[in-house]
Amino acid sequence: MTKNHPPTHFLKVIFIISILLFFYFPQTALLQTTSVEYICAGTDYETPVYIIKTDYKEPTIMVVAGTHGNEKAGIKAAEYLKDNLHIERGTLIIIPKANILACEENVRYFFPEINLNRVYPGNTQGNSVEKLAYEIFSLMKTYDISLLVDLHESIEFYRKNPKNYGQTVVIDSNDDYLFELSSSLVEEMNQEIFEDDNKYQVLVDPVKGSSTYCAYHQLGIPALTFETCRKLSLSFRIEEQIKFVKIIVSKWNMLAAQR
Repeated sequence: MTKNHPPTHFLKVIFIISILLFFYFPQTALLQTTSVEYICAGTDYETPVYIIKTDYKEPTIMVVAGTHGNEKAGIKAAEYLKDNLHIERGTLIIIPKANILACEENVRYFFPEINLNRVYPGNTQGNSVEKLAYEIFSLMKTYDISLLVDLHESIEFYRKNPKNYGQTVVIDSNDDYLFELSSSLVEEMNQEIFEDDNKYQVLVDPVKGSSTYCAYHQLGIPALTFETCRKLSLSFRIEEQIKFVKIIVSKWNMLAAQR
């Protein structure tokens, strides 16, 4: 009596399907999901916050843009990233237009002329800008973020006028970890920049009342301010802002592998 054996080609097909399932399902388990929350809901300052999650909660990185409404590159970069950056680990929180009224009017501040980046950690009983700062600060605590990245622009190169911060990564403490992190980011950002004025440098300049200052000094959260110079073309600045965030999420092993 002879036994019936399945055809060889059938076994090969089963083997290939098994291999594909092995690789496919671990990846699909890590697919990101995006939800939208609102800060200052029901007010003129109602602002969308995009929460991009994977099955792994940590690390959690927050990217803020639009603190000053006329700093377009960070805003455009954040809007691009929320739709096009694919992660497979951790949580990414993006606020493209932190001061939404200033962004809509293309002005640095909005009435009353109060600098959002000088009133952190905010005040629930204060004016509308202080309430906005309070809600952004509360998000940092609620999500227990691992890193804050605040995207900005300046009207001049820091190398030409130290009163302006163009082409810098600003930290609010000379803490060794912060300095080493920002230095490594600057080194990577400068690899493809050949004009000396366009190169980035680390600037230690604590700015009380800024989002990064309060994140670091009140919550112990590492925080960076990234500044491009508005004398460079807008398209280049947008690319640089996107590149900076991508380098960070890559360093934190969050970025989905390119397949």
